[in-house]
Order: sequence, then structure tokens, then C-alpha cells
Amino acid sequence: MVLIMQTDAPFWDSLVFDGIDDVDVEVVTAAFGTVEVVAKGRAAGAACPDCGRFSDRVHDRYQRRLKDLPLADQGFVIRLTVRRFICGSADCSRRTFAESFSRLAAPYSRFTTRLNHALEQVGLALAGRAGPGWLPIWASARDG
Repeated sequence: MVLIMQTDAPFWDSLVFDGIDDVDVEVVTAAFGTVEVVAKGRAAGAACPDCGRFSDRVHDRYQRRLKDLPLADQGFVIRLTVRRFICGSADCSRRTFAESFSRLAAPYSRFTTRLNHALEQVGLALAGRAGPGWLPIWASARDG
């Protein structure tokens, strides 16, 4: 059974994206023990990381699937649509670049920074031994 939840943006923004990045929540579903939030960037464009020129010309889009901390004993996944922009500067060697969600997740990461930080803290506290309470979180994050 798939349950489609209300996408009340202020609720999900405060619960999931509070102080992280400007994102719009599109759909929230719950199925088979996992809550999935589908989101996209809210900004009109982004600055090129090499030359700094602002661009709003979209070249392409792709999906990132990010695991996050569990929510009420449910797995939690963010499916984030990321836009690639075209750099309009003729002098810039970079032709396209992706919008950055640096406070939500590191580039190429499959975990949010919150989950990564929690896993690091558990690893440091337990000196590498698996803790019984964190084992399901670690296993679900690892099996990604």
C-alpha cells in the first residue's frame, strides 16, 4: 500500500529542510516502511563555481537519491531533482555546472550531512563497534 501524504510545505520545510537549503517539496509518499520526499531547488538559477557568473539557462536535470535520518521508525529518503546550468561566459572553461545543495549533502554523496554526521558520531563513540540501536540505521544506509 502506498500512502501519498499532504505536501504542506511549511511542515516539511521545518521538519526536513530547516536551515538547510531552499527547496520545494513536491510529493511525499510512504510505502513499505520508507517515507520518500520528492523535492527540487527553489532558486531561479546559480552562480558558476569557476567564474562566478549567474546563469538561469537550464541544460539538464537529474535525480539524486539521498538517505536521511529515520523518521518515526521509518526509513527516510529524499529524491532531489538537481538542475545543470549552462555557463554563459565565453572565457570560462566550465560549460555546465550543477546547482549546489551543499548544506543538504556533499557532492556525489548518497547520504545527507545529518545522517553522515550521526554515523560518524556513533562510530567515534563506539570506537568502530556496532551499537545495537544504530545497527538498523547503519545497515539501511550501507545497503543504499
